[in-house]
Amino acid sequence: MFKKSLAGMVLVTALGVPAVAQAATGSAATVSKVELAWDSARVKVTWSESAAVANTITVTRAGQPAKVLGTTTATGANLLSVDPAAIGVSSDPASAAVITVTDSAGGEAKSAAFDTYFRTPAFTETWMNSRELLWSVPGDSAKDGTPNDPLDMPGPIHITPIMKFAGCTVKSQPSTTELRGTIPNQGRPFNLTLQAANEWGRDNYYRKQVRTSAVTLSAPASTRFGAAAVLSGKVAVRHIVESGSTCVEADDPDRARIQVSLQGRNSATSPWYLVSPGNTDAQGNYKVTLTTPGAREYRVWVNENSLAGTTQYASVSASRTVRATTALMSAKFITPTITYGAKPQAYIWVNPAGTQQAALQFLNASGTWQGVTTKVLSSGKGLVTFPWNRRGVASFRWWVGGSTHNGLQVDPIYTGPFGLTVN
Repeated sequence: MFKKSLAGMVLVTALGVPAVAQAATGSAATVSKVELAWDSARVKVTWSESAAVANTITVTRAGQPAKVLGTTTATGANLLSVDPAAIGVSSDPASAAVITVTDSAGGEAKSAAFDTYFRTPAFTETWMNSRELLWSVPGDSAKDGTPNDPLDMPGPIHITPIMKFAGCTVKSQPSTTELRGTIPNQGRPFNLTLQAANEWGRDNYYRKQVRTSAVTLSAPASTRFGAAAVLSGKVAVRHIVESGSTCVEADDPDRARIQVSLQGRNSATSPWYLVSPGNTDAQGNYKVTLTTPGAREYRVWVNENSLAGTTQYASVSASRTVRATTALMSAKFITPTITYGAKPQAYIWVNPAGTQQAALQFLNASGTWQGVTTKVLSSGKGLVTFPWNRRGVASFRWWVGGSTHNGLQVDPIYTGPFGLTVN
């Protein structure tokens, strides 16, 4: 229980414990010097005899009858190996046990008092942090009722996290004497058991359902700057259902009101930031409608959570990039029909309202677009006047270069053709 140095495991007489009491019942006892020690995972009881004699070995506690642990013959060794379970465990640190060796003549000798204390920790906390499950158990402040007894072991209780997956396959983390630890995301759901153990007992005392989630994301490849972009997807939560000897991975039927976070970033090397929170409907579907601010990479994050009896790892969707194209508001001639010799005026208006480069083109007789003039826009608008001495109908278009708006790229566009008639 309360663990001391290994040097405190061996001789009773070396521990400062009161001398072994030898009870004589009409004749001198032939047994003496009862010693206790751990031998692997069993308790080794040894004693001395003044003459070969058969013995009975018992364990007693205050207020309880003696319990026989075993017997030896007169020709046998002065040793008994005892399973700790036969001695018994106590949740009271002040409860002391004594092992007595009694010979056939009635003489007896007793061991030093020792405790068999093991108590399951009263509670455990689990929560999520940085995509890891954290567990914590409280320390034990109980006072050792038999300090430095020969069966005290070094170290506190050992905690072993045990994970049970679909098919009832089991994976254990290494045992630890730390009172807290972490379990990385396993990529699949499991039921968690924390097993507490010391030399006297063990107990699978804490169980929690650990769920995983999966989230999809659909998004358009590109939209006009300032236009509505709909990003949508679905969240599924998985858990393990144990029934007898079967362990099945199943969908959580309650898919409503799962919180999701739409995140974005401006480039492949920039940090993610929150764009919009959201919630799922009864089928686990979510939808977020945005006004396109420029090209941006998106992903959806499902937060971790810890509820009564369950805890859930965070999950993240694959990322999707939604590009933005310059939005055309107007492309035209101020006067689409003019007389020969007049100078036409071509107008362009786009969003975002920046200082983009723009070029006016016309479709020549060979069917190729040919440059006419260029313009640097002001607040997304531009007007050019140019000579045009060709009678008939001609087709024109604008090219507007790409731009950056609030750190986000907006792609260039060509407008559709618009006509000029010269009479």
